Amino acid sequence: MSFRTIVLLLLSAGLLLGLFGWATGHKKSSKSGIIAFYNVENLFDTLDDPHKSDNDFLPYSSLKWNTQKYKNKQHRLAKVIADLDKKGLTLLGLAEVENKQVVEELLRTPELVNRHYRCIHEESRDPRGIDVALIHSSNFKSLFHKVLKPCKEQDCLESRDVLVVKGILAGDTVWVYVNHWPSRRAGTEASKDKRLLLSSVLKHSVDSVLNNSPSSKIVIMGDLNDTPSDASILNLTKEKLLFNPFASLPTNEAGSIKYKKDWLIFDQILLSVSWKKDKKSSSLMYESNTAAIYHPAFLHYKEMLRNGPFRSYQGKTYYGGYSDHFPVYLEYSY
Repeated sequence: MSFRTIVLLLLSAGLLLGLFGWATGHKKSSKSGIIAFYNVENLFDTLDDPHKSDNDFLPYSSLKWNTQKYKNKQHRLAKVIADLDKKGLTLLGLAEVENKQVVEELLRTPELVNRHYRCIHEESRDPRGIDVALIHSSNFKSLFHKVLKPCKEQDCLESRDVLVVKGILAGDTVWVYVNHWPSRRAGTEASKDKRLLLSSVLKHSVDSVLNNSPSSKIVIMGDLNDTPSDASILNLTKEKLLFNPFASLPTNEAGSIKYKKDWLIFDQILLSVSWKKDKKSSSLMYESNTAAIYHPAFLHYKEMLRNGPFRSYQGKTYYGGYSDHFPVYLEYSY
C-alpha cells in the first residue's frame, strides 16, 4: 500500500469520526451540574446570642452543646457536601443555620476549603434564630439577593424569611428561592394556614418575575414541611408555570425525613417550565427523572435505611450524626 493511499485512508477516517461526533450530539459536548437542598438540623455555634432563643445550644444547656460537638457536626456536613460536589454541585440551599458565620466556617473545613464556595445569608425573624442560606460555586454569578417576609397585609409570622437570589448560570438568568416553612409541631391542621401563607407569598413573587421575564429560570427549594400532594405545594404548580420533579418519587423506600414509621418528602426542588424548553439549544435544561434523595449508607443510622437518617440528636440524646433530613438534588445540563 502506497504512502499516498495510507494518508487518504487516515484522512477519510478522521472525517468520518468528525461527522459521527457532530451527528451524535450535543450530549457529548454538553456540560452538567446539580442543584441541591439540605436541612442540616440545628447548625448552631456555641456562643450565646442575646437576641435569639439559642440557649439549648450552649455548653451548659441540657444538650451540652460544645466546641467538640460543633466541630464534629461541621466535618460531618462537609463530608456530605464534598460528596455532592463530585456530582457537580452548583447551588446548595441550607436550612437550620444559626448565622452566616457557621456556614462560612463550614466552607473553611479541610473537606471544602479548596472548593471555593460562597455563601449568601440574611438574618430572619425566627425566634430561635434558625435561618436559611445559599452556597454556590463559581459557575453561578450572584447579581443580588433579598428576602420575602411571610406577611399578609400588616400581619407577619415570626418565622423564617424566604431568601431570594438572582444570578447568572450558563448565560441564563436564574432566580433561586430558599425556603424553610413553618413546622407541623403544633399539628398539621393547626399549622397548615401558615404554610399556605408562605406558598401565596412565594407564588406572588414568582408570578411577578415571570410576567416581567418569561424566560427566567425559577428554582424553589426548601424544607416545605408539606408533601408534594398538599395544598400549599399544589398551589404553586396549579397554573402550570412551575412543576415539581419530586411529585412522582415513591415514598415506600425512602423520603427526605422519617416520621415514626412513615417516609415523607418534605424537602423538594420545584422548577419553572422554562427548564423544559429549548431542548436543542445550549440553554439550561432540567435532566428529566434525575430528582433524587441523597442517602448513601453512611447517612443512615447504624447504616440501616429502616432506622432513618443518622441525626445529631434524638430528643436530648446525642447521636453525633449528620442531620434528621436527607439532602435532595436534581441534575441540569447546558
